[in-house]
Amino acid sequence: MSLLSYIRHNKEIFIVPFFILLIHFTAILSYHYAYAQQKYPYETIIDISSSTTISKDLFQSINIDQLISIAHTKNLCNTTQWWALLHYKKNIFGIKSLVDDPKFFLAPDGKYNPQSELDATIRYLYSYHEKENPIDRFMARYEWLKKELQTPSPYEVFCKKYQEIVSFKDTIKVNLVFPTGYINSPASMFGHTLLTVQSQYNPGLLSSAINYAANTNETFGPLFAFRGIFGFYKGYFSIMPYYMKVQEYSDLESRDIWEYTLNLNQEEVRFMLFHIWELDNVYSDYYFFDENCSFNLLYLMEVTRPDSHLTNNFFFWVIPIDTIRKVINAGFVESTSFRPSRTTTINHMVLQLNPDQIKFVKSIANHENKALTNLLNSSFTETQKIQILDCASEFIQYRYANKEYTQKEYQDLFINVLKIRSSFPQTLSYTIPDPPRPETGHYSSHIRLQGGIFDKKPYSELVYRPSYHDLCDDPSGFIPGSQIIFGETAIRYDYDNQKLLLQRLELINIESLSPINPLIKPLSWKVITGFDHVPFASNNQTLVYQLNTGSGYTIEVFKWLQIHGMIEFSGLLNNGFKNNIEAGPGVSAGFVLQPFQHFRIRGYIVDTYYLYGEACNFLTMKAIMQYNVSQRYSMRFEVTSWYNEQWYNQFSAALTFYFW
Repeated sequence: MSLLSYIRHNKEIFIVPFFILLIHFTAILSYHYAYAQQKYPYETIIDISSSTTISKDLFQSINIDQLISIAHTKNLCNTTQWWALLHYKKNIFGIKSLVDDPKFFLAPDGKYNPQSELDATIRYLYSYHEKENPIDRFMARYEWLKKELQTPSPYEVFCKKYQEIVSFKDTIKVNLVFPTGYINSPASMFGHTLLTVQSQYNPGLLSSAINYAANTNETFGPLFAFRGIFGFYKGYFSIMPYYMKVQEYSDLESRDIWEYTLNLNQEEVRFMLFHIWELDNVYSDYYFFDENCSFNLLYLMEVTRPDSHLTNNFFFWVIPIDTIRKVINAGFVESTSFRPSRTTTINHMVLQLNPDQIKFVKSIANHENKALTNLLNSSFTETQKIQILDCASEFIQYRYANKEYTQKEYQDLFINVLKIRSSFPQTLSYTIPDPPRPETGHYSSHIRLQGGIFDKKPYSELVYRPSYHDLCDDPSGFIPGSQIIFGETAIRYDYDNQKLLLQRLELINIESLSPINPLIKPLSWKVITGFDHVPFASNNQTLVYQLNTGSGYTIEVFKWLQIHGMIEFSGLLNNGFKNNIEAGPGVSAGFVLQPFQHFRIRGYIVDTYYLYGEACNFLTMKAIMQYNVSQRYSMRFEVTSWYNEQWYNQFSAALTFYFW
């Protein structure tokens, strides 16, 4: 559904010959009015002239030069409202709008010149045009200028869409929605934000979702990443039913959803809708790190309260959770609610089942012969049978979303389960406790001051991490078992050699340690690539480019202890190696332990046997202990040992400051 069709509540749907239109003109108008009053709660009757043109005489009393003079006197071109409407930002070269579509501007230099764009807008809105209604194109600009100039345009009463929006009397609520990160998708691992607009006529899942995204059909991951990082995609706003987004995030991607209800009054909501209208089919170049989905969405809220400056003070990247904090700190949020994903719901249900119940859930989902009949004839209590059926219905939907059934298999199985379930009148509650809210987690960037000893030699180190989270950070508000690090850089000063050197540059460090359960068995995996100093017997602390990947499984022994094992592959590049490369397979095992609320311990061992290059065995063992003091601070201790013909040991202590 396009944006235009969304805001346009009444549609002219009859195309008839002209002579039939003349005969039935009165009847059609009467029907149209009755239908609109029944379906939409307008306060007033909108009297739109049947003429498609507007009289030039209506503009004779308007002195455009005088209106422009008033705008200059009031310095409207430099107000926060005008800059928010045009998405203007200052940079080292001057002023520039972040909207890139030429049709968004009226002046030839409007993208760079707020004054000339304002003058052109006033002339456009208050001059006579024979074949177009300018308010259809720029409703928000007009609504603001009408108040500032104290002059309505004759076009206003002829703009049907404008009149419909201002006359709609039902209360409209706007929610800022945050689907948590989806670590299996590079474009979604940081999470996402969108808006929903709802009223009593389209509540809850029936509301409309306003989304900004890159327009692409690219399926090749590296090319998608390259083009997304460097702005080769055009980003557009779109509108679709919210239930479709919930199905995509919750069912297909297992992403929990947080909904933040905004405290916008109805005048602010109306102005937001005007601005959304202006942005329909208008593109801005999409950049994965900064001008992304979350950043552009901020403009829709900023235009309602321009002094909030929601789009200011971001640097080289914009992470969705940081925009959530910005909106909350600016006072936009009145309440918060949690919508668990289907995977979260199933995991919660499984905890309430005994092993025999789980066996029945599996047999039902596997469509085993007489599984439902055997359940009815079993010795389970009525409550236990209901638990089995409820969990089975969720699990069946989960498997169908993952394409494990054909549509017919799914329909037959699901309907049979629902039929049996309907024979039990009892309703059970599966209330899932709300996890910590995403905005309560630590901030996205950090600087770490670190000192230690390597092979009996002291050093100091400054570590800068642009984003985002590792397994020893406080997990509150983040994807459980996830580690997502981009661009972590460590500069080390070696006191023994009195040298400053690049110790490490982790371009990508991603780990997903998702515990398995009796029903769902996600794969744990990792990808690490970048530059690092690795100790080899032949050359102490060799700078190499590494690529390390692995996959396996994670088991949650207790709520506070997870263990994992992986089969790995490692490759190292350095011109000092035989054939410039070392590559080979390996295995790893480790654990993540949280004995107390703010204290986390991680340990792992990696054994790699390099087969290509100069054959050798390389062993790495590491233990990290971290105390997370607050959103801003943590203390970390690390012990690392390497073995390659001889042992190398390193100990360090660090203080971390989180910021964004």
